[in-house]
Amino acid sequence: MANPLECILHKVDPQFAASQGFRYRLSVLLAPDGFSFLVTHANTQKILSISVYKTGTVSNQTDESFGWPAKSDNYFDLLRKVEIVEQHFQRTDIAIASHKINLAPYAFWEAGQSENLMSAAHYKNEGEEILSEEISVGGPVATILIPSYIKPNCETIFPGANLHSAAAVMLKGLLHKHPATNVRQVFIHLQNRYFELEVVQGPNLLYLNAFKYTEPSDVLYFVVFALEQLGLTPTDETITLLGDFSESTAILAQLKLYCASLIFIEKPNELEYGDVLSGIPFHKYFTLLNIPICE
Repeated sequence: MANPLECILHKVDPQFAASQGFRYRLSVLLAPDGFSFLVTHANTQKILSISVYKTGTVSNQTDESFGWPAKSDNYFDLLRKVEIVEQHFQRTDIAIASHKINLAPYAFWEAGQSENLMSAAHYKNEGEEILSEEISVGGPVATILIPSYIKPNCETIFPGANLHSAAAVMLKGLLHKHPATNVRQVFIHLQNRYFELEVVQGPNLLYLNAFKYTEPSDVLYFVVFALEQLGLTPTDETITLLGDFSESTAILAQLKLYCASLIFIEKPNELEYGDVLSGIPFHKYFTLLNIPICE
């Protein structure tokens, strides 16, 4: 049975004109359970369109087969059905999400050692390849494992598009939010059946890891465990949340018991937001919003 395609968000600014694509940038976020599109004006950075689709791919998986499927199935067939794919833009950037994340020191990455470092954290299947991206110039490099079928499909559907690691885009966005402060900050990025935990201090990334979860208590366990391993006391930490927590009230309730406070991340200041976007919980789409501003 084919996976259904459900549009869960679609907002278009009155100023958007499909014939003016040469003035616009298209940002695409690909995740195992769906894809999202953001159109911004290349000069003003105004958001002209945002669309989010879910495919239901992950919901049918077992824990052992969790993540991107071994075969593309009909994922890219569904993506081709979205009207915006047929339009032409000045520039297209695609960020690819994966729970198989690792950090590589720049020197190791430059020396071609990313695969050796990745193998210490995740087994690389025959049908997978590494996608790497610097988080900052000369700084750590976010490496992820993605299926080998993603790149050729992207090249066919979006010729000339720039590919990014969604983890790197998200981290760049976090570091851009408070570049001058030296305050330590802890972030939880909740996604479908896994979450990323990040700790930053000023412009420096101190920690990044991804954890699969099946129960709300799993999230609390991994957060407390990781923070204590870093020598931090969870009850002293303010946790900034990003991602979709709308169906995760139990996770929020448990985190509130063990953390000093919880806040949702604010939207990027670099973009312009029209009235049509009023009421959107932007913390759900933090990575998508940062694609056009975190090159």
